[in-house]
Amino acid sequence: MKKFHYLILGVLILAAGCGKKKTAEEAIRPVFYQEAVSTSSGDLRSFSGVTQPANEARLSFRVGGTIEKIAVKLGDTLPKGALVARIDAADYRINANKALSGLKNAEVQFSTAKSAFLRIENLYANNNVSLNEYEKARAQFESAEAMLQTAKSQLKAAQNQLDYTTLTAPYRGTVSAVMAQENEMAAPGHPIVVFSSLNNIEVRTAVPESIIARISKGQKVKVRFTSLPGKTYRGEVSEVSPGSPNAPIFPVIIQIEGETTLLQPGMTGTVEIPLSRDGKTTPGAILVVADAISHDRDGDFVYIATKTGEEGIYQATRKKVTLGEITPQGVEITEGLTEGDIVITAGISFLYDGKKVRLLSNSDF
Repeated sequence: MKKFHYLILGVLILAAGCGKKKTAEEAIRPVFYQEAVSTSSGDLRSFSGVTQPANEARLSFRVGGTIEKIAVKLGDTLPKGALVARIDAADYRINANKALSGLKNAEVQFSTAKSAFLRIENLYANNNVSLNEYEKARAQFESAEAMLQTAKSQLKAAQNQLDYTTLTAPYRGTVSAVMAQENEMAAPGHPIVVFSSLNNIEVRTAVPESIIARISKGQKVKVRFTSLPGKTYRGEVSEVSPGSPNAPIFPVIIQIEGETTLLQPGMTGTVEIPLSRDGKTTPGAILVVADAISHDRDGDFVYIATKTGEEGIYQATRKKVTLGEITPQGVEITEGLTEGDIVITAGISFLYDGKKVRLLSNSDF
């Protein structure tokens, strides 16, 4: 009898071990997936693009003179207010000193005329001077006051001219080109350097005439750069050109959102633009393939893959969804999903809420 009990116990232990092994084998299931995209992303086109600064200025002096110093080189990055170049300021400094001397002289004359006028005004109030003398003193005072204001304006103008002999960076940026050399004569308005902003980077691309009507200002896009593998930037269409009369292409400008410190003008990349579609679409809907959608007595649902604490392991999470239009690109989901959700597209019948899965793509086969 005791042997029989041991035999039963052994069978139970073996069965439990087999059950654990089977559970372990079924714990992680490989599944295919897709990233949920908005209806406006249903027809996605890619175009090559080049980064360029949103702000670019040809810096020049507002006064003429001999270039005394160029403080930058091609490619230099400068903070706002940094010295770019300077011209010989000797003559402008002399003019400023003359204007300052003229202001001091005008201040003395004004002070003297004011004192005289106040004295005459007091005497006139007591009938001790004539009206002619009073008006003469007042005219001298008003003339001195006008001369003082003129002297102040002349000093300000002379000081501005002196300040204009120094060229500084208008914002944080980089030197794209140096167009002058030291000891050259610089005329007012003649470009010295080309200065590009680093705070705002945009991407310029071009699209054919056949699809320009499906691109509009404010559309959200994605941009990837070959020199920054694995990194995706989000952007927004900021400008759509009316086109060029000499070519059947339309320039489109993309404003990059978020941090752009890794980007430099002239970098090439790929712009992914979702084209809007004619016909019935639900604004804000999400597109998924039909195979990803299941149905039971509780309604329509999909499984999305959410990250776990284990590397490369995801968890299947059931999400109830509301269906919209059926399109050539997939089925619209009007409620229940957000753009970017990882939707499981195959093996749905073997899934349950919380089951661990491993993501596969077509490239795995």
